[in-house]
Amino acid sequence: MNVLKVSCNGIMLVLSLTMLPACHNSGNIDTASEETNSDIIKKEVILSPETQDLLNRIPTPFEVTLVLHEAKAPYIFSLTNPPANVNRYFTEKTKALNLGIYSIDLAYSSTYRRISETEKFLYCTGKLAQDLGIGGVYDKTLVEKISNCGDNRDSLISLVKRTFGETSDCLRRNNRNQVAVLVASGAFVEGVYIACSLCQLTKDNSLIAAIIFRQQESLSKLLRILGEYGTDSTIKPVAGNLAALKPIFTGYGLGSGKTLSPQNVAGIIEIVSKVRSSMIR
Repeated sequence: MNVLKVSCNGIMLVLSLTMLPACHNSGNIDTASEETNSDIIKKEVILSPETQDLLNRIPTPFEVTLVLHEAKAPYIFSLTNPPANVNRYFTEKTKALNLGIYSIDLAYSSTYRRISETEKFLYCTGKLAQDLGIGGVYDKTLVEKISNCGDNRDSLISLVKRTFGETSDCLRRNNRNQVAVLVASGAFVEGVYIACSLCQLTKDNSLIAAIIFRQQESLSKLLRILGEYGTDSTIKPVAGNLAALKPIFTGYGLGSGKTLSPQNVAGIIEIVSKVRSSMIR
């Protein structure tokens, strides 16, 4: 199983604690004064059929969080992007990247049965999805249903999973591939960041190290998709940031099947943290 991969069918967590609109072509995009030309999503590039298929087949956030849970890694709320940060994202680019980041945080919290945190991340993903014009149909009873799940992890995961994919068809129908690849990029980075951070806190981190190493293929696929946008000023910086992650797969002991040393973990986290910081700031 390839983990830490994020798909169009899994990254679009489109629920909010307020009513969300049905899918439509042109969302309510904030245009705050600090929005720059490089952050405005331009006319879509038509991806080749092969590349479109790559984008459609990158799997769901639960494939990372379920394995982290299996490895007995702890839940650390401070590793996630603070929910309060959701109000600092004013551009299409930052909203799309952080919709991906919060989708991983939502999967993480629901996998670990953290009801309060799950509700917060539902709000974040719902708000960003609404702002991007890709909000799905909102179930008014969702928050109550989450609370009723209590300690039943399987029920909570099942409930959140049913929210996945609500907007993926919308994105395809309306040719919103650029939004989709930005969301996928944010989710990928957040998944790798959380997994790397948990390597420091898990006695035997060999399983988590193996999970991270297998993401080399996912990174290659994402860079291939991003590459189809050429010198697009929105996409090129994201591609550059993701390319900066390549060194973590060489020279740090990943792929050896052994526990990573504290020094190697620290080196990997330093690289990933810089990329993540550029997305959540």
